[in-house]
Order: sequence, then C-alpha cells, then structure tokens
Amino acid sequence: MNLKGKLLLFGLAVISTLYGVNKALSQEGGQAISDEDLALYKSGINPGEVFAQEVGGELFRKPMGTSNKSCASCHSEEQLKKVVGTYPKYNKDLNAVISLQQRIQMCQKLNQGVDKPFALNSQENTALLTYLKYIASGEKINVDTSSNPVVKDYYEYGKYVYELKRGKRNLSCAVCHDYAAGMVLRMQRLAYLGVQREDGMKGTAAAAHWPGYRMTQSKVVTLEQRFQQCMSQASMKVLPLGSKEMVALELYVTSLANGATIEAPGLVR
Repeated sequence: MNLKGKLLLFGLAVISTLYGVNKALSQEGGQAISDEDLALYKSGINPGEVFAQEVGGELFRKPMGTSNKSCASCHSEEQLKKVVGTYPKYNKDLNAVISLQQRIQMCQKLNQGVDKPFALNSQENTALLTYLKYIASGEKINVDTSSNPVVKDYYEYGKYVYELKRGKRNLSCAVCHDYAAGMVLRMQRLAYLGVQREDGMKGTAAAAHWPGYRMTQSKVVTLEQRFQQCMSQASMKVLPLGSKEMVALELYVTSLANGATIEAPGLVR
C-alpha cells in the first residue's frame, strides 16, 4: 500500500476513534440531553417550567395521606407565593431554621397524614419545591437573618460553612465565588452569588433562580443539590441534604440574594 493509502486509513481510524469517544461521552450519565429536551430548547421553552407545571403542579393538587387532602386544600397559590421567598425560615415548633423542602415534608406528615414524606432527594419533593418557586416568580427574596438567636446562629454558621476551606484542594465556596469571581474556570466564568458585591461587581442572585434545570444533566436540581455537586467537584466531603450545615449554607447564600426577584426554575449549564 502506498503512503497516500496508509495516510487515508490512518485518518479514518482517527475519525472512528474520535467518534467513539464522543459518542461514549455523550452517553455518559448526566452529560447528554434527551431529544425531547433538545426540541424544547429549540422552541424556546425551559424544560424546568414544564417539570414544575406538569409534575409539581399535579402533586400540589393530588390528595394524599390519611386526611385525603392536597396542598391546594389548605393553601392557595396567592397565599403561598408571598412566603416562598422567606425560606429557609425559623420554625417555632422545632426551634430551628428549616428549608422549604423540609416544610413540605412537615406538611405531608402533620397535615396530610403521609406516613413517609417525600425524601429531600426525591423527584417528588424537588417537583413540589420547583412548582412553589415557579408560582412565586416575580416575588422578592426576603429571608430573615437576625430576628432571634437561633436565626442569627444559623446565618453565622452558614457564613462559616461558606468560607471554610476543606477537602483535598483546600477550597471553599468563597474561594470560587468571592475571591475568584469574574475569573474563568473550565470555560465558565465564576460568578458572585449575591446581588452585588461591595466593590460593585454584579452578581447572579443565584438563590432567586434555583431550583434550576441543568442542561448537562437533563433534570431539575435544587440549590442544596447544586451545593453537593460543587462539593464533590471540589473534592470536599459532601454535606447531607437537610443537615444543619446545609440548611445554614442555604440560608446564607439565599440572604446574599435578598431583594432579588424570583425567576425560577432557572436554565443553567
């Protein structure tokens, strides 16, 4: 075989290999988007909104538990949308700050008589949360950080968790989203998570846009789940959903977005 023929075969082999690698990567869990979602993107529709309406909205109106009541039996959308932006929030009965996801669990257990409320990492809890944030779009984030000693403790603890360097890479939330904000990491610009930093840098008011539909994972992800993903990528020990550390972190990050308008679910990479 002449040199030209060998080069042609070599080129075909390279193309075949690259095609196989790209195909494998596209099929790797959490990397490919479905044909249905791609069609929605092209039509200008956020799949997260479809999820909120069709899955979360249905669960909101579905009777559950021994009471045979739905969320809608006790709460109107007009009432709920005014309080969504106040979570995480102090709960007097528990003497603790709880997330909106935990409030959903409490309502299921105490008001609906559900034996096993939806787990914090379940699609159902995520769907209800997403629906509540969706109907609250247009309202303001307004979490309390100082009304009593418990709230102050959670806020300060959340700030501590946010700033604490840990893990194999000795990173913290603050390293990426405060000190390195504006720089590029893995082809993405690191953003400040609040409304505006003291030096005038505009932020993303992140908490106002989560839960968000992650295009690289073809699913809706909550703010706490996004924290977990960041921790895993930074080689940190991942904090459990609903733990005091995680709720405190959510409270602190949400407080950075106080005054911002809720626009959820977001559409993110």
